[in-house]
Amino acid sequence: MTQLRFFSDSKSDLIYPLNIGRSASTLHFGARSSSAQWKEALEHKVKTLISINSRLFPTAQAIKVVTNMRAGDRWEANGVLLAEADGTGDNIVGKGVAAPLAASPTDYFELCGTGINEDLERMKRAWSARTLCEDEREAWALSGVIFHGELERVHVAPGAKIRSCTINTENGDVVLGANSEVMEGSNIRGPFVLGPDSQLKMGSSVYGPTSIGAHCRVGGELNNVVIHDYTNKAHEGFLGNSVIGSWCNLGAGTVSSNMKNTYGEVGVWSKSENSILTTGSIFCGLLMGDHSKTAINTSFNTGTVVGSFCNVFEKPSKHIASFSWGGSDNCGTYEIEKAISTARIVMARRDIALGDADVEKIRRLFKETEVDRVKH
Repeated sequence: MTQLRFFSDSKSDLIYPLNIGRSASTLHFGARSSSAQWKEALEHKVKTLISINSRLFPTAQAIKVVTNMRAGDRWEANGVLLAEADGTGDNIVGKGVAAPLAASPTDYFELCGTGINEDLERMKRAWSARTLCEDEREAWALSGVIFHGELERVHVAPGAKIRSCTINTENGDVVLGANSEVMEGSNIRGPFVLGPDSQLKMGSSVYGPTSIGAHCRVGGELNNVVIHDYTNKAHEGFLGNSVIGSWCNLGAGTVSSNMKNTYGEVGVWSKSENSILTTGSIFCGLLMGDHSKTAINTSFNTGTVVGSFCNVFEKPSKHIASFSWGGSDNCGTYEIEKAISTARIVMARRDIALGDADVEKIRRLFKETEVDRVKH
């Protein structure tokens, strides 16, 4: 059995706020976590304990380097440890191989399409997805489902439901997880993945590359968005070039700008620099940590960064620190007991209990993020 360990390095703050309270290895590279993809890719292929940088994406090249590692081997790039095989030795591997290392939270939406493509065959096997064939086109059309592009780029897991909608595969594959549902009137352009037990609500418009995790309820308009498990955006509102954590809820009419009126480069809050830095791109929407919520009709500026456990109901500032109550520059603090109570209620609705260890983790996170609220 393959043994893997994921570690965080001194550069982890580069992907703030997505990794607040969680390892970067649990974030989605495409449609599934890097850790799940690494484990499947290396299963039965390595016989020693492998330690992998949690920011390292499981691309085909990276998997090849790690698969060929022997006891004591190390993979380094620019002084950063990428992977290490347990044992004695000082052999450096992977020389000349590009290191696909997350260096910004924007990498997760910018590389969404790459992640979906890299993981496609593994994902299809893991989800027992069936690939449609051209002979089915007419039958689907009779049921109200219109396909543009190759049907062989549509992959459907057991229990998935496709109501009357349009699906375009000209730019990428579309994968529907087990017991997921695409509701009536939806329009989808791949690459797109809808996770197990998730719903795409009626009349939704999705532009790929976009991925929605497991147990989500999502509607409105999406363009190049990564939404993690157990998050809801069930109503109208535009979200583009964004990454949303787990257990979030975006109220009806919540929208995010993804491009400035000046067409200039977008700046986002950097935790490591304690200031706003340019992304080098003209596109960036909302970057939100776990367990954060928004009120109806919340409007986010281009490149807004929201921490974890925030309750946003005022005009949001560009950076909203974790456990904020309101969202403006002078907002209050989300009381820890109230935050825990809300998390317990929300998780219970999905039949998941918030255990004592989870509560202690939230309390530690509240203390650890206090410095962000003071700076903020």
